[in-house]
Amino acid sequence: MLIFFDETFRQSLKYTNVSLGALCGIGIEEKDLSRVADDLYKLKYKHLGADFARNSEIKGKELLKNWVFRLAKGGTHSKSLALAFDLIHYIEAKKLSIFGCVCFEKGLQRFEVDNVRSLDKTFRFLFERIDMFMKIHRPNQMASLVFDDRDYGINQKNSEAITNFFQRSAYGLSIDSIVKTPFFAISQSQNVGLQLADFVTTVIGMRFSSHPEISPFYAHLKRAFVSWPTETGHWVSSLKVLREPSPKKGESVG
Repeated sequence: MLIFFDETFRQSLKYTNVSLGALCGIGIEEKDLSRVADDLYKLKYKHLGADFARNSEIKGKELLKNWVFRLAKGGTHSKSLALAFDLIHYIEAKKLSIFGCVCFEKGLQRFEVDNVRSLDKTFRFLFERIDMFMKIHRPNQMASLVFDDRDYGINQKNSEAITNFFQRSAYGLSIDSIVKTPFFAISQSQNVGLQLADFVTTVIGMRFSSHPEISPFYAHLKRAFVSWPTETGHWVSSLKVLREPSPKKGESVG
């Protein structure tokens, strides 16, 4: 299985001093990539025409712009929002699984590794969930991680830290259902996996930044999250949310 990832960074619309980063992904069977590409082409053609379908990539921030919501609220039909709803229904109908980490912790929410010998917990929590999903739902498969291309320096450090984690740490070595080396790709090459990852990451980022119009989209997308019980009876979701830690007693919050 290929799991494609994208990231978004947002300021809360509700609290002026709160920001977040989200790294989210969508799983697609390698054998299904051609079918998914064809299906997405048809959806793009249906709503935005042949030229867009052939030459343009799906970008969540373009489909879900604020002015598009305002027009729709005033009764104007929005092709962008109609495509967005169809994309979510497609993900739900095809039972594509979504994974992610939403981080409110200031020092970790950029998803940029500082120390290549110590992988940030944001990535570890994410990989732990993917590993458990694969063991439960795809026991005879391996997951390959495909990240959207960022700055070369960020890619290099993140890649080295992830590889070190999987190949040199005891915990990483125990995660045996994920290919040990991550891949990096670009969505502009009509990479449908990365385009879907961009879309779902945008919806999730808007939801956790308290965007007032995203709730109907998120409510449907949430059905693509996966959850499973632990041995202690607690349920774990494929979407991990890391909140800013509360100050200890006696510490200032300022």
